[in-house]
Amino acid sequence: MAESAIFTLLAGILIITVFYVFGINTIDPRLILTLILVFLIPGAYAAITSGPFVPSSRKRHNAMLELADLKPSDIVYDMGCGDGRLVFRAARFAKKVIGYELSIPLYLFGKFRQLFNPKNTHIRYGNIWKQDYKDADVIFVYLLPKAMKQFYKTVWPTLKPGTRVVSNAFQIHEIKPLQKEGKVYLYQA
Repeated sequence: MAESAIFTLLAGILIITVFYVFGINTIDPRLILTLILVFLIPGAYAAITSGPFVPSSRKRHNAMLELADLKPSDIVYDMGCGDGRLVFRAARFAKKVIGYELSIPLYLFGKFRQLFNPKNTHIRYGNIWKQDYKDADVIFVYLLPKAMKQFYKTVWPTLKPGTRVVSNAFQIHEIKPLQKEGKVYLYQA
């Protein structure tokens, strides 16, 4: 969330600077401040309900991709994809990769990056808890412990048998992982 807050504040400062340089003084700075706050609220909500944006290392992504054992026919979801790094890496191996993000600045950055990445990638704006994952072959999660419990309670029962769930850093304590590599856990529905 800190990255999205910094991004949003910098964007606000840039907008105010542009208005000042070009002598546009008809827009109330309070309106700009309000817009900045509106941009931050969804990201703050996501940070509280699932987890803040914390970029993972390339090593951790490699472990996640290795445990996922992606196939060319796989449909992959990344719950809370942040800036889309894992989405774009997974797209090299899967049929379709969809990442959901609720933080507006991160979503916009991911959409921008999508322009330069494979066509089988989709960055979507949305609450991860209100999506349908029934067609998933693989789901990547990087959720805090409380959110992992919610995942097990609400999403897990909807998954088709055989769906692989790869969790970064946090376990689903209700079930035993099939494999573990460092702090990356593989589960199968």
